[in-house]
Amino acid sequence: MVDRISSPVFLKRQRTAVLGVFLTSVTIFATFLLMAPESIMNKPCSDCAGWYYPVAENLAAGKGLVVGDNDRPALDRPPGHVLLLSGAFTIGRAVGLEKVAVVYVLNVLLLSFAACLLFRISELFWGVKGGLVSAGLWSTSPFVLWFLNQPFSEVPFFVCIFSAAWLFVREQQGQEPGYKKMFIVGTVLGIAILIRPIGIALVIPFVICLGLMRRRVACKSLVIGSIAIVCGAWVVLAPWQAYLFNKTGSFVFLSDSVHGHRSVVEGLIFGIRSEEYKVDIPLSPDIRQFMEEMHSTVFSYEQTSGGVDLYGPGAPLDIRETTNVLKIAATRLGENVTLALRFFWLKVSRSWYGTDSHRNERLAGYLQIFYLTVCGLGLIETMRRPQTRMLALLVSLMVLYFWAFSVAFTPLVRYMIPALGFLFLLAPGAFASEKTRGQ
Repeated sequence: MVDRISSPVFLKRQRTAVLGVFLTSVTIFATFLLMAPESIMNKPCSDCAGWYYPVAENLAAGKGLVVGDNDRPALDRPPGHVLLLSGAFTIGRAVGLEKVAVVYVLNVLLLSFAACLLFRISELFWGVKGGLVSAGLWSTSPFVLWFLNQPFSEVPFFVCIFSAAWLFVREQQGQEPGYKKMFIVGTVLGIAILIRPIGIALVIPFVICLGLMRRRVACKSLVIGSIAIVCGAWVVLAPWQAYLFNKTGSFVFLSDSVHGHRSVVEGLIFGIRSEEYKVDIPLSPDIRQFMEEMHSTVFSYEQTSGGVDLYGPGAPLDIRETTNVLKIAATRLGENVTLALRFFWLKVSRSWYGTDSHRNERLAGYLQIFYLTVCGLGLIETMRRPQTRMLALLVSLMVLYFWAFSVAFTPLVRYMIPALGFLFLLAPGAFASEKTRGQ
């Protein structure tokens, strides 16, 4: 493997392939932006209009990290994405581009770079042809194309987690995990966390993978490598944590907001039409009743007898506290085990096809059946080959990670796209043969 990678002929072929993947991806993404129907291009994004755009614009204008015109410190979310957007807006203003055009260009470039990273990871295990399969699935996936026209924080997040994975798997081909490289892996994961808080525990899958795949390496080296990953992430997060403490006067982790609370609540009522833009979906009567009762408890407790005394401010089950909301839900689900199991299965399954508006879910389901079938066949082959088992382990851990978050909060396919990108690394295995072993 080392001799093959270091050969001039292979390196030239690899550079050509990477450039081809990048240019092809740019062409696909740009064509989609030019030809996509208005119904797709005009989809709403409350986070974009209410947070990413205004905060990034304030930064680009030199007003600092504040919300709107009221100079309130922007502490509701980590600053990674707005910092990136503000830099892009500054460059765009210098070259005469509108903010929307800047977002389009940035998304096209970042998603194309993500395709190159998937190619490089896949190529290490399956060769150039396998890398093209992984990159091709990514660049043509409707789930990926959906992110092109708004400043979604997932776009740079993809680049960070795929970069961390590429650095990680490259280092695992050596004799021992170099702590310097593992530190870099940690810093990239730290950047990912500053972009999207869902990455809060991403170091765990990498540390687990490091330990399980390096059992023959001295325990001391494994410990040092693991500590290096954690320290790398913390070095990136520490300045933001210090800034939060300075602004709030108390220790809060990552953000000073109620977004986590809202996500927990939404994860309990996601199936009903809690907002006007959502459409109704079929639910079993018991699940619908549970969700409607939770919605009434959280948002309309004043209208029920004794509701204020039980759920209001300062009450024993004050619904402003996330732990109390979970206690209420756990109590009600615990009274009916069948309901609890059905509700849990609904969250587990909808994580792969559920949409926030409940629209286009049938199409999403059919697409996922295709992708998961191909990647599932690839997983079997990946686990069968000794030289690709590390890839199977890393991908499996990353899929379980994002799946767990989607189940714990709101089961949306949007949250599973990072996992889908990792699954595409297994897809070449579905087309591999004995003849391609080790190539």
